[in-house]
Amino acid sequence: MTRPEDIRDRIDNIREIESIVSTLRALAVARQHEARDHLAPIRAYETSVAQALGTALAAARITAPEPIDRPGLIVVVGVAQGFSGAFGDRIADAADDHARRGADLLIVGGRTGSALDERGVKPVWVTETASHPHDVPALASRLSDVLFDRLTRSGGAPVSILFADPEALDQPLTRRLLFPFDFSRFPAQRREAPLTTLAAGELVSELIEEYVFTALCEAVMLGFAAENAARATAMSRAQTNVKRIATDLQATFQRARQEQMTTEIIELSTASAP
Repeated sequence: MTRPEDIRDRIDNIREIESIVSTLRALAVARQHEARDHLAPIRAYETSVAQALGTALAAARITAPEPIDRPGLIVVVGVAQGFSGAFGDRIADAADDHARRGADLLIVGGRTGSALDERGVKPVWVTETASHPHDVPALASRLSDVLFDRLTRSGGAPVSILFADPEALDQPLTRRLLFPFDFSRFPAQRREAPLTTLAAGELVSELIEEYVFTALCEAVMLGFAAENAARATAMSRAQTNVKRIATDLQATFQRARQEQMTTEIIELSTASAP
């Protein structure tokens, strides 16, 4: 018979686990909401850059480049930690699939990098995700530098970014093309030429770099929010399971305690019998 004291110890352990799970869930929810608050200014800035780019393109009379049919380079916004259910596996699966088709991978997220390493996939670059939404611009800046360096050395290979969309049901993965740059997305904002201090080609080049930076900021922030949303969901399920286990253990404790009391009564009755 299991001693009630042993069951009580298990109940105490379960309650400690429940406290940890509750804390992880609360933290994930807070980070998810904070990331969403940062998306609005990022998208507002992205819109401003897009408008400026549309005007500069009209002034420079630059035509859209021809599409390039080869795997190219994919920036994968993955996960930094575990405890996010199957979310991390979905991203690793997608990245693995692209790698096996010949794409080179830039990985944001140590957990995703480790998962790919276990599969024998070797990304060309791996870094950790931002630990806080305020860190996203600095990370996007570093990522942009690496990306343009690789782009220069690869002779203009296609570049896309793969990330999860936390604002859609089931957080589907989105692949967004960065290069070749789709100039058709930036219609001219006005007909007269803007007053600038830079040559038209140089101005367009600078604005493209700025637009790519904002696109990376948005994707990394969305990935940050998606990871924390997945973790909040996983921790919510864990909370339910832990509470069920605690309830079952409490019932087991009551039965064991009753059996112990019955045994003690029987022993006392036997001992006192003539």
